[in-house]
Amino acid sequence: MKKMAAILALLGATCISLPVYAAEGGSIASKVEELGKMDYLKVTDMRAARRDNLLRIQVTVTNSSNKNEQLYYRFRWLDNDGFTVWEEEPWKPELIYGKQDKVISVVAPTFKATDFKLELQSPNNSTSSERRSGVDGPPYH
Repeated sequence: MKKMAAILALLGATCISLPVYAAEGGSIASKVEELGKMDYLKVTDMRAARRDNLLRIQVTVTNSSNKNEQLYYRFRWLDNDGFTVWEEEPWKPELIYGKQDKVISVVAPTFKATDFKLELQSPNNSTSSERRSGVDGPPYH
């Protein structure tokens, strides 16, 4: 019994969980920054955990349209005070098929990251004509 308690204590010390962000609680909205209005693509689930002293994020993006939608995303890695702790990431493209849920998994690039912001944009969902035409926004150049 003492061995089991020691093992559980060791596991607890090496795997520290962060709060799980649930779609119902509004916590997702505080972590997501949409650049332009996205009508069809929505973050429907978000989970965060700290393992091996690195922040690990898993985000589910849902396409409510029947058509394929292009998504561009990047993470901004922050410390406890909200300061950036890593250089700006490039935009990453992701094609999300009609009526599909897409899971995006990432690991923070530094031990200093204790928080994050997820930036999203999509040329098809943006209501800004400048973004749609490629005049404004890094992914469309």
